[in-house]
Amino acid sequence: MAVYDKAYELARELKQSPEYKEYQKAKREIEGNESALSLLKQYRRQQLMLQGAAVTGTEPDENLKAEFAKTQELVSMHGPIQRFLQAEERVLVMIADIQKILNDALNMLDYM
Repeated sequence: MAVYDKAYELARELKQSPEYKEYQKAKREIEGNESALSLLKQYRRQQLMLQGAAVTGTEPDENLKAEFAKTQELVSMHGPIQRFLQAEERVLVMIADIQKILNDALNMLDYM
C-alpha cells in the first residue's frame, strides 16, 4: 500500500536528518562510556519513578526526590549526557511536529 511505502520513506528521510545523525553520534559516545551510560540509566529510572508517582497522584518518597536531585546535578555537569539528552529532545520534537502535521491534516483531534 502506498501509505506504508511513504511511511517507510519518511523513516529513511528521518534517519538522514541532521537531528537524527547528531542523536546517533551522541548515543554512540554514551554507549562507549560505561560510567556515563550507568548515570544516564540511573537518571531515567529515577525520572520514571517520579513521573509514575505524579501520574498516580501519590507523593514521591523524599529519599527518591533527594537522590534524583543529586543525579540531576551530576547529569547537568556531564557534557556527553547533556549532548545526548539535547539531541534526543530535538529528534522527539521533530517526531511530535510530524504527528501534529498528520493530526491536523486528517482532522483527528477536532474534539480538542
